[in-house]
Amino acid sequence: MKLDKLKNKGSAILITVLFIAIIVLINIFAGMLTDRFFLKADLTDSGVYTLSERAAEFLSEVNEPVDIIVLSEESAWHANNTFSMIGNILKNYSAASGGFLRTQYVNPDLNSFNGPKYNNSLTELKEAYSELEDMSQHDIIFLSSRRATLVSVIDLFSSAGLKADQELISALIFVLNEQIARIAFVNNHQESPREFMELYFERSGYVSSTINLALENIPDDTVVLVSAAPKLDFLSEEIIKLEQFLSTGGNVIILYDAGLPDLPLLENFMAEWGIAVERKLVFDEELTFIPQLGAIGAHVVAGNLLSTEIAETITKNEVPLGVFLTFPLRSEAVRAGTEAVPLIQTFSASSYAKDISSGGLRTTMREPGDESGPFVLAYNVSRVTRDADNNQVFANLIVAGDTLFDDMFLEAYGNSFYNIFLITNLASDLNPFGDRVFIPAKDISAEQMLVSSAGSRYILIIMVVLIPLTIIAAGAFVWRKRRHQ
Repeated sequence: MKLDKLKNKGSAILITVLFIAIIVLINIFAGMLTDRFFLKADLTDSGVYTLSERAAEFLSEVNEPVDIIVLSEESAWHANNTFSMIGNILKNYSAASGGFLRTQYVNPDLNSFNGPKYNNSLTELKEAYSELEDMSQHDIIFLSSRRATLVSVIDLFSSAGLKADQELISALIFVLNEQIARIAFVNNHQESPREFMELYFERSGYVSSTINLALENIPDDTVVLVSAAPKLDFLSEEIIKLEQFLSTGGNVIILYDAGLPDLPLLENFMAEWGIAVERKLVFDEELTFIPQLGAIGAHVVAGNLLSTEIAETITKNEVPLGVFLTFPLRSEAVRAGTEAVPLIQTFSASSYAKDISSGGLRTTMREPGDESGPFVLAYNVSRVTRDADNNQVFANLIVAGDTLFDDMFLEAYGNSFYNIFLITNLASDLNPFGDRVFIPAKDISAEQMLVSSAGSRYILIIMVVLIPLTIIAAGAFVWRKRRHQ
């Protein structure tokens, strides 16, 4: 009898031990699943941890390994709430890419990382890529078999909120593109700096540089050449360089300023491509006029930017500041094989133009003699030509008002300034190698909640260990009570 009791007792203990072991294994396996597939609940109002549609689409198409090296101890990184947020986003990215994105945390002081090349040395990695020269604590390195780039954690946030999706996906595009296009900004005619235009082209897979067109030849890898509001005329030698660049399928963007002086050689060059700038200022009586600036409403002409998704509202901003005090353009006769298509024009007859050819502006109010809209504010002139390999390609000359790309407004109004879409669409359409990316920032001003990796394990422990053990203990207690009755 006692032997039977011992056997039963031993069996019960063995079953209990096996059950607990199974529960522990399930917990470990579930913990691995939460990391591998990011099985965490996003409880934030703005969906901070939910992939944007554009990010999810891009990540699902990643089919080669990319090493993401976070220059920080993992424990220290996740101890910081701000950094921990980025860490969880990176886990989400890894899951969405099917594991092709591999994140590791590295103490930069130890100068070592896990990688197939560079002897696992951060110093050798840094020497191999000029983009990594300024790497420091808390930076994030993206490394593919082609190239590397660096993202500062500070750049993942802005006054508009969390812009991590934008910056991280842009970094991935850069390291994964088969080839990198160059955008070169001409700087020897007192051109205006266009930092935000440069930034959004870089986010679309370009590298940027400046060029003195009078002294330098246009680099062979240049896809787009920009002259932003030149104040000095071009030399005849520079015009020849522009024509040669276009003759092999290059793209030139000329941004003219409302205060543009007479630039005969540049204007003759544009005229040969069928574009003339009229000495008029455009206003719109339906939008609030802002002293010294003015405002008009305009839109991208549907179909004339291949990747335009919101053609009818691309420059009609939430604040009436986007397209202002710019000169209208006129299309003239162009040579055979050349087509001039309007990119941007004012909405309707509510726009009007003030003639300033005689100098001065008497009033900004509409008068009987003022010309009524719509007016074209940007043209894309395309010409069929052949590249260096004798392949048929299109050369593009884009002429637009400089104020469309004004840094002050792009910075001040962020996501409400739809001209950013115009820039990213241009970048995409003109780049034969890359893709565009524009992902609006997410609001993080409200309190954020996320079931973290550790938190998810606690929940699993409670659900699959503590609760079952409590039920078993209660059952054993009831069984024992009944045995003694």
